[in-house]
Amino acid sequence: MDYARALKAAVITAISTAAGHLTMSAGFAWARGQEPDHPDDWSGLPEFGATLLATWILMPLALWIGMRVLGERRTWLQILLGTLLWIGVSSVYIDDVDRPGGLMSVPVLVLFVLAGTLLGAYDPGSARNDEA
Repeated sequence: MDYARALKAAVITAISTAAGHLTMSAGFAWARGQEPDHPDDWSGLPEFGATLLATWILMPLALWIGMRVLGERRTWLQILLGTLLWIGVSSVYIDDVDRPGGLMSVPVLVLFVLAGTLLGAYDPGSARNDEA
């Protein structure tokens, strides 16, 4: 295992997770702040949807850009599976983040960063180089 690559993956996954969580917190606060025109109005729904799309688009971009800036290539496994995992985690804990001052469960965030680290540590190119 390339420990430098694993450390890079851990740092980038942690930063990406924080960025995604902050995006959700700020976006949901924006959606809660929308004044309804009518008591039965779905006020804040466009903002809520835009927030979800923003955090789901931010995760793969942050993972990819971060790993590229740190000089790593062949990170598709981390990007694809990490994004799918983030969509799942953010969907399950959406109500926790949606309330004022709400946060996702810290153990879940730690497990997500650990999963992203393991996915990012895997280098499909190194397996081919070891056989030569």
